[in-house]
Amino acid sequence: MKQEVKGNLLSPLPVVLVGAMVNGRPNYLVIGYISPFNFGKHIFFSLYKKRYTRTGIHQNKTFSVNIPSEDLLAETNICGSKSGRDIDKGSLFKTFYGELRTAPMIQQCPITMECEVAEVLDYDPNEGIIGKVVKSYADPEYLTEGKLDWRKVHPIIWATGGDFNYYRLGERIEQEMDNAD
Repeated sequence: MKQEVKGNLLSPLPVVLVGAMVNGRPNYLVIGYISPFNFGKHIFFSLYKKRYTRTGIHQNKTFSVNIPSEDLLAETNICGSKSGRDIDKGSLFKTFYGELRTAPMIQQCPITMECEVAEVLDYDPNEGIIGKVVKSYADPEYLTEGKLDWRKVHPIIWATGGDFNYYRLGERIEQEMDNAD
């Protein structure tokens, strides 16, 4: 018989750093609950309304999603524990910009995406941010035959339903795929 466990058990999920231009400079915050939908064309995450980065997302109607690897754990912890009101989190990384020009992305992150705000859902004291993925980027060293290889990325994984700790991605399970039409 199953035992009831409190909380949402749809996990683990990758830790991401959401970036936005706030008062003319890049700022990043940690998001643990993020989800692609619409076959990856959109992204959804929840954001506490008092977050500093929220200001930039609303001002510019853009943001970035950056997936850090394990070697960025210290910087990720700073972004998750300090406010951009108090420190310049943009100085922790090399920032680059894509097509949108107002969605700062982190060069050191293996995977980055620039997004336009498609919709904001109000459910006080939080907001749901829905973004349209404009472009996605990955360093060539993380690709195998032109496709993203998560075994090379080493993302930080967060267990949202359970002990709320960081983990490593496990090994790949090989699976035969039938490519019949």
